[in-house]
Amino acid sequence: MSPRAGIHPRDACRPTDSEAEREVWGALRAGLPPQWCGWHSLRVRDPRGYEGEGDFVLAHPQRGFLVLEVKGGRIEQRDGLWLQNGRAMDEAPLHQAKGFAKKLTRRLDDLGCAAPAHGAAVCFPDTYVGQQPSQDDLAGVVVGKSELRHLDAALPAVADRALPAPGPSRGHWLDALHRLWGETWVPALALGMRAEEARARCLGLDAAQLEVLDGLVDNERVLVRGGAGSGKTVLAAEAARRLCANGGRVLLLCFTAPLQKWLAARLAGSGVEVQTVSGFAKRVVDGAGAEGGLAELSGSEYWRAVYERAVDHCAPRWDAVVVDEAQDLQFEAWVLVGALAEGKRLWAFHDPDQAFWADRSPPPDLFGATFRLPAQQRSPPGIRALANRILGRPFDAAALAAARADGTVGLVVAPSATSVPDRVGEEVDRLLSAGLAGSQIGIVSLRGQSAPGAVHLLAQVGRHAVVHADDPGMETSLVVDSFLRWKGLERPAIVIADLPETDLGQLAVRLNVALTRATLAVRVVATAPALTRAGLG
Repeated sequence: MSPRAGIHPRDACRPTDSEAEREVWGALRAGLPPQWCGWHSLRVRDPRGYEGEGDFVLAHPQRGFLVLEVKGGRIEQRDGLWLQNGRAMDEAPLHQAKGFAKKLTRRLDDLGCAAPAHGAAVCFPDTYVGQQPSQDDLAGVVVGKSELRHLDAALPAVADRALPAPGPSRGHWLDALHRLWGETWVPALALGMRAEEARARCLGLDAAQLEVLDGLVDNERVLVRGGAGSGKTVLAAEAARRLCANGGRVLLLCFTAPLQKWLAARLAGSGVEVQTVSGFAKRVVDGAGAEGGLAELSGSEYWRAVYERAVDHCAPRWDAVVVDEAQDLQFEAWVLVGALAEGKRLWAFHDPDQAFWADRSPPPDLFGATFRLPAQQRSPPGIRALANRILGRPFDAAALAAARADGTVGLVVAPSATSVPDRVGEEVDRLLSAGLAGSQIGIVSLRGQSAPGAVHLLAQVGRHAVVHADDPGMETSLVVDSFLRWKGLERPAIVIADLPETDLGQLAVRLNVALTRATLAVRVVATAPALTRAGLG
C-alpha cells in the first residue's frame, strides 16, 4: 500500500521505552510538512542477516529520505565526545543515523529501488539547541526542543542541509519504505481488524486534498465542494489549523453540536475557535442584551431573528472564517458569516447531495473561487454504490453485489416496526462478536430529532446503553442519534434504523447521509415494506 503523507503509525508511536521518541512522534504528527511521510522505528534485515533500526525515517517524494536519530535527556559535546546526562555515548548520534541510512539504502537496492537522495540528522527533544554545533557535519542538522514546536518550518531547512541534491530515483522507493516498515498484517479479516486498517487508510490527506489545501492559501474566498467522505471536514480542520499556526485568528463554524465538539477536541491547543453557527449567533445576541422579544418566536422565525440581531451586534475579530457543512446554513446565517468575514478570508466546504433543505445553499457571490474534491475516501465501494443508487446516480452494480455477498452491506428484515429497536440491538451484538468495539459502531435514525418512537430517543437499544453524538463520552461509547446530527462524523460500522413506514420527505438524502457515515460496514434494519419503499428490498 502506498503511504499517505503524515507520520506512521497514525494514532500512537510503536511501543518504546523512550519518552523522547514518543515526544518526537507527537511533534511529527502535529507538524510534519505537507507531502512528507514519516515512519517511527523502521527496522530492516539485509540478506546477510544484519539488522538495523532508524528511530525515525522521513521522506519526501522529490527530495529523498532522512534518518532522524533521537536522543533524550541533556545532550552535550565536550572535547569532541558526546555526553547524554553526563555519561559518554558509545557512538555519536549522527554516526548512528548515517550508519542506518546506508543500511536502508542497501536494502532498497536489494528491492530494485533507490531514493533520489538520502541523509541523516539528529533530534534532541529535551535540549534547547539555541546555536547549532560548530562541528561542520552537524551544523544545521540538529533539531532541538524549540524546533520541534515549528517542524513545518524547521524540517525543510534541516533537509536542505542534510540531503544532497536529488539524483535519479529508481523503482517505487516510497512504497518500498512503507512495506519495510510494515503497516498492516491481517491474517484473518475479522471486522475489528478491518476497522483498524480502514481507519489508518483514511486519516491522511491524499494528493487531491493537498492540492486543494495549497490552493486555499492562494485564494481569499473559496467554496470547496465534495461528496460524503471526500475529506471536507478533515480538510477544513487542517486549513484552520495551518492558518492559526501562521499567526492568524481563525473561527471555524459548523452546523451541529456533535460536529462542533468533535472538531473542538481535535483542534484543542491549536488556537482555532470552533462554534456552531447557531450557537455563535445566540451568544452574540445574549452578550449584547438584545434577546428581547425572542421568547415570543419559535422555529424558523426565532432563528431568523437571532441571526439578524447577531449581524447588528457582532464584532468581527478573526482573520479568517472557515465553514463546514455549508449546505445546511440558512440565508440569514450566511448574512452573519458575510459580516464576520468582510475583508477577511472565507473558506467554506459543502456537499449538495447532503442538503436536506432545498432552499439552502452557499451564496456564490461570497466566493471568488470554487474547488472540487473528486474522491470519496471514507466508505468501501459497495456502500458508495448503494448510496449512488439511492440518489439516482450511476452506480457500480458489481461492487454492490460483492458488498452484499461479503457482508459489507446487510439488510435485516424486522417482523414489525415495534421490533426494530430489538433487531438493532441484535445487530450490534453480531458486530461486537465480529471484533468491533462499541465505540466503533454507530446507530443512525432517519427520523427527526423529536420524532415520537425514534430509536435515538431510547436510553438503551437491546441490551446496550447508548449515548448521543454530542455526549462527552461519545468517543468511547455506542452512539445513537438522528441522521442530521451524524453529519461530519463517522464510525466503522453503521446500523440504520427508522426507515419510514409511510412517506418521509427527502428519504434519499437521509439515506445518503446515513450510509456514508460508515468506513467499513452497514446494516439497515427495517420491515420488508419499509425496505422496499426505500429502494432497498
